[in-house]
Amino acid sequence: MYYAIIGDMIGSRRLAPNARIDAQDRLNSALSAINCGAGDIAAKFLITLGDEFQGLLTETGDPVFAALKIMHEFRPYGIRIAIGMGTVTTPIDPAAAIGADGPAFYNARRMVEGMKPDHSARIRVAADDPALEYGVNTILALCDKLTAGWTDKQEALCFRMLSARLSGEKLTQTALAQMTGVGQSTVNSQLTAAGFNEWFRGIMLVREMISERSADNK
Repeated sequence: MYYAIIGDMIGSRRLAPNARIDAQDRLNSALSAINCGAGDIAAKFLITLGDEFQGLLTETGDPVFAALKIMHEFRPYGIRIAIGMGTVTTPIDPAAAIGADGPAFYNARRMVEGMKPDHSARIRVAADDPALEYGVNTILALCDKLTAGWTDKQEALCFRMLSARLSGEKLTQTALAQMTGVGQSTVNSQLTAAGFNEWFRGIMLVREMISERSADNK
């Protein structure tokens, strides 16, 4: 069981040349951060085309957080990311997720292509289980509705708080306010306006549903 992750820049061909170069640099940096920070990478993330990337995580990986981290690092540009669950039937090169193939990649490719008509879709999961796929993606679509209106400040605060909770760091709103140079009341109002608690519960539920299915397939 693996998680194949395929991403596609949104509107990259409409960017001015300088902006396109900047977007590719940001994507390279985001993928480097993933490659350096996770111990559950089966094959390193890399840009496969000018505006696409792919990577492969083991069944113990956290593909949802990896996708969110890439999106966070890639701002202000947009990207759609598909997570394909399944097996890999070809040899895996740990140095680069290229050349590998199998149901995990088929599912991810199917989903990323299916996301293109829906301009609001940001993260979706593809699996051989239609019920799991429907349930997870319904939650992710609702999360997309919340995040679509986020300001850069709200996104930064929400991602920092999410990262802290997932790592077990006891980050209070007061500490987050001190880190960002604003008042605690400002942090509270920004998180509340962003719907952080609702978004966080949605993300945690998606992670749990994926993890449970991965465990069932061991």
